[in-house]
Amino acid sequence: MPRLSMVELGRRLGVDRSTVSRALNPEKAHLVAVETRERIQKEAAFAGYTLDVTAQALRRGRSQTIGILVPDLANETFINVIRQIVRGIASNGDKIGSITPLIAECLDKPDETRRLLRTFRLRRVDAIVALSATELDLDALREAAADVPVILAIRSVAGAVFPSALCDDEFGGAIVAEYLASRGHRVVAQIRGPLASATFKNRSLGFSRVCGLRGLTESPLGIEARRPTTADAKEALSVILAAPERPTAVFAHNDALAVGLMEAMRERSLDCPGDLAIVGFNNIELGGVLATPLTTVDYPVREVGDHAAHLLRTLIADPGGPWESKTFKPALIVRASA
Repeated sequence: MPRLSMVELGRRLGVDRSTVSRALNPEKAHLVAVETRERIQKEAAFAGYTLDVTAQALRRGRSQTIGILVPDLANETFINVIRQIVRGIASNGDKIGSITPLIAECLDKPDETRRLLRTFRLRRVDAIVALSATELDLDALREAAADVPVILAIRSVAGAVFPSALCDDEFGGAIVAEYLASRGHRVVAQIRGPLASATFKNRSLGFSRVCGLRGLTESPLGIEARRPTTADAKEALSVILAAPERPTAVFAHNDALAVGLMEAMRERSLDCPGDLAIVGFNNIELGGVLATPLTTVDYPVREVGDHAAHLLRTLIADPGGPWESKTFKPALIVRASA
């Protein structure tokens, strides 16, 4: 059955095509008299008429969509930041209209990141938010930014300037080391996430800097998880226990790594914090309800998400306009694990 056009719908109702268009457009429906609007919408619904959103996008040069690129949809912090971004653009839609997010997972694979960025551009998104950026993605991000505003959230990329909403991860690592020193620990270790991500590199730098200032020994050095997940952390415990100078506390670069380490300790009948104190990063919900609640660094989800949403609204409304990147400080939450 052929698709009903606006012209044909208007003829049925005795109104102009432009009136039909306005009545069926959520952003312009208020311009049509209530009685006429309701009559048009009722007849459109009865006839099975749907708006051609692609055609609308071509006419106005906007698709009313954004691309959101995330490395891991199982990571609670990424999901919470995405929710905050979506809330932020929805609550301020008066300037840019209703926006639909297209969310894709790249699993920290550079080829997949490049493919998804190109897919977003082919779909004519109005902007892209990358929560997944690593140094390996720099060329792909620059290529995308030549066509559409690209905003970084959570992760930055060294050697490039993009509109960004970030956490001060170096400060976060530093406050963990400062806390462990204040608790009397003298030999400590860290389980680092993949250092291609500036997030983990900066946490490591902040932690090691304060360890040096406070006279703490890091042993063993160089533990780096292939992926920042619970499973990868379990492998690290054997390395920690075999260290010539065994640490009394461990800084895990995210809570998934911390929880994995605590689970590996439980399997070996080791006590946390008696045998090994553990501090995580992100403050996921699970960390607060464990049998031994997790000491962690509280990620500034609301601030990062809200500023990313602000950058989106600003750059969709005026792609060439001014913008300001912001970095927000996290805070330590002390619980029983350390």
